[in-house]
Amino acid sequence: METKKIQELLNQIDRKEILLPEFQRGYVWNGDQVRDFMHSLYRDHPTGHILIWNTYKPMPARGAAAERNGRSLMLLDGQQRLTTLYVLFRGKAPDFYEGKKFFPNLYFNMETEKFRFHQKPLMAKDPAWINVHEFLSETLDGLLDRMKRLKTNHQAIIQTNLKKLSRLNQIREYEYTIDQVSDDKFDLEEVVEIFDRINRAGTQLKNTDLALAHICSIWPKVRNEMRVFQEEMEGQNFGVEFRLIVRCLVAVATGSVRFEGKFLETPASTLQTAWEKMQAAFRHLVGVLRRDAFIDSLADLKTHNVLVPVTVYLARQSDKSFPNDEIKSSFIRWIYLAVIWGRYSGSSETRLQQDVALVAGGDTDPTKELEAAILRERGRIKVKADDLKVPAYSAFGRFSYVLARASGTCDWFTGKRLYDRTGAKRNGLIRHCIFPKNVLEQAGFKSADASKQINELANHAVLTRKADRTTAAAPPNKYLPKLRREQRDALNAQSIPLNSRLWRPERYPEFLAERRKLLAKAMNEYIASLGPKDEKEADEADVRSLVPADENDRTEFKSSLRWDIRENRLNQDLEKMVIKTLAGFLNAEGGTLFIGVNDDGKAIGLAGDYDSFSKKKNRDGFELHLWSIINRDLGADLSRCLAVQFHKIDGREICRVSIDPSPRPVFVKPKKQDHEVFYLRTGNATNPLQGSKLVEYIERHWGQTS
Repeated sequence: METKKIQELLNQIDRKEILLPEFQRGYVWNGDQVRDFMHSLYRDHPTGHILIWNTYKPMPARGAAAERNGRSLMLLDGQQRLTTLYVLFRGKAPDFYEGKKFFPNLYFNMETEKFRFHQKPLMAKDPAWINVHEFLSETLDGLLDRMKRLKTNHQAIIQTNLKKLSRLNQIREYEYTIDQVSDDKFDLEEVVEIFDRINRAGTQLKNTDLALAHICSIWPKVRNEMRVFQEEMEGQNFGVEFRLIVRCLVAVATGSVRFEGKFLETPASTLQTAWEKMQAAFRHLVGVLRRDAFIDSLADLKTHNVLVPVTVYLARQSDKSFPNDEIKSSFIRWIYLAVIWGRYSGSSETRLQQDVALVAGGDTDPTKELEAAILRERGRIKVKADDLKVPAYSAFGRFSYVLARASGTCDWFTGKRLYDRTGAKRNGLIRHCIFPKNVLEQAGFKSADASKQINELANHAVLTRKADRTTAAAPPNKYLPKLRREQRDALNAQSIPLNSRLWRPERYPEFLAERRKLLAKAMNEYIASLGPKDEKEADEADVRSLVPADENDRTEFKSSLRWDIRENRLNQDLEKMVIKTLAGFLNAEGGTLFIGVNDDGKAIGLAGDYDSFSKKKNRDGFELHLWSIINRDLGADLSRCLAVQFHKIDGREICRVSIDPSPRPVFVKPKKQDHEVFYLRTGNATNPLQGSKLVEYIERHWGQTS
C-alpha cells in the first residue's frame, strides 16, 4: 500500500502508466457529483481509495496499449474521480475517456467558497468567481504574478481571499491511498469480483460488464467495434448501450442470454461470426421499427430488452430479415404487447431467457408462443380503460405516441403530419395538455389526486410543436369547436371525445373517463389489425360490454333494418326509422345504433333482414343495402362519420353503427312529405327541431345558419 498525490497520479495518466481496462464502463458522473467531489477535496474530506490491478498479462486497455513485456497498472476503482480531476487540471478528457459528457466549466467563489458551473448572468459582473480549471492550471503563484494586470476591485478580492485560494491550490497536494491487487494472486474473474465488492457504494459492475470483460480477454478489438456500431446507431436515434449490444451478441452466439456455461466456452471465432450476423439483424430491425412500427427512437420503448429476441430471430434468417409481411406484423404486434404489459419488468433475465429460447428454436413464426407467455402472465392482452389511468410518460403513454403516428394524422394547428413515413422519422412531436393545468386549478382541481388527474395520459394529445400561447392556456371548449369543424379526422385519430359538453373544465373527470375508453378501443383495434384475421373481430365478451342495459342519449336499439318481426313481413318504413335515428345522432354528439337488438337490450339477430334480400342473404347484402339508403337519404359525404361493424352474441349476429357528430346540419325528407326535417337526439329519444329553436341550435352547434 502506498500514497500518491493527485498531481503525480495525473502525470502517470499522461505517461500512460495508469491505464483503463477495456471491460470498464465509461464516465458516468453528472454535474452534481463533480461539484460535490470538488467541495470534498477543498475541505480535505476523505474521498475513498484508488484500486490498481498490477498485471503482467497483456490486457486490452482503452486509449493505449498495455505493456507486452512488463507490468501494467490497470485502474479498477477511481475512474470517475481521476477523470474529473484530469478534466479540471488539464482542461480536456484523458485518452481513456469514454462517455457522453464531462464537466470542465466549474467555477469557485472566493468569498462564499461555493462551487458552481458557469452561469453568465450570475458571474459576468462578479469578480469573486474564478474558473477552477484556469486557476489549477496556472497555480496560485501564476495568478499572483499577473495580478498587477487585473482591475483594482479584482485585486482587492484576491488579496482578501488569499487563504481560500491557497486551500483551493492545495488540492493538487491531496493524497490518495493506492490499493493494489496482483495477477500473481488473482485472475481476471477474481479481480472484477474484488472490484464489485469494494465498489458497492458506487456504480457497480453488472453481469454484462463481466461478460464484456471475458469477451475482451479473448477478442481484444471487440469493444472498439462495438463503439463504432454504437455510434452508427446513435445516428439513427438508436444509440444502444454496450449492455444491450453484449446481450444481443451473446444471445445470437449461444441462443442464451446467460453469461455462464456455454458462453464461457464459446471461442472468439464463434463470437466474431455472431457479431456480423447480429449487426445485420439489428440494422434491419431498426429499419422495420422506423418504417413499419412508427418507432424512430429508443425513447419510444420503455424497455430495450424487447429488441433482443427479435434480433436473435432475424440473425438466424438467411438474409437477416423477416420471411414475410405477416410474420413481420406479428413481431411488431408482440413488441407493442411486450412493452405495454411490462414483459421484462421484475425478473427480466428469466423471461428474456425464455423468449430467446423460443426464437432460437427454429420455429418460422414463434410469435404465438411469445404472445402466449404474456397472456399467461397477465391474464389478458386487451387494454381496458382503467389501465390508462397512468401518466403520459408510462409505457401506455409512449404507445399512444406510436398510435397517433400510425393513424397518419396531422397536427391540429399546423397541418403537418405527425410522422414522415417516407423519411421514417417523427416531426418534432410534443405533448399537448388538452385541459391546461391553470384552467383545471381554477376550476378547483388542486388536491394531490387532482394533480395526478391533470398529468394523466388521457389529458395529453400529440402535436408537432407547441400550440400558440392563447390556445395552450385556453380550456378545450374554446378551441376544440373550431377543430371539430375543420380537423374532425385529426381529433378522431387521437381519440378525442367529440361531445362538446365534456370540454368544459367542470366536466373534466367525465372527459378523462370517455377518452380512456376511446384510447383503449383504438389501441386494441390497432394491435388486433397486426394479428391473425380471426382476431380482428371483437370477441363476444367485449361486444356484450359495448351494449348498455337501456337506451340513452348515446345509444339506440333497433330490432331490425327492414323486416317487421311483429307482422312477419318486409316493411321499408322501418328503414326510415333507422335513417331518422342516424340523423339525430349526427346532429347531436354522435352515438351508437345497434340493429338486431330489441328494446330490452337483448340480441335477437339479423336473420329476418338477411332473408329479405333477393341475392346476398348475409351480412354483405345487409351492409350494402344499409350504405345504399344512407347515401340516398343522408348524403355520401357523411359516410366518414359512420362505421359499420358486425358481432355475434349468443350465436346471433348484430350490427353496430358508430356515429360521429356531423360537420354540417343533416336534414331528412320523410316519406309523403314535401319539406325536410331536422332530427336531434335528446335523452333516449329522437325528435324534430323547428323554427327559431332550430336556427339557434345550428348557430350554437356549427357556428352557422342553415
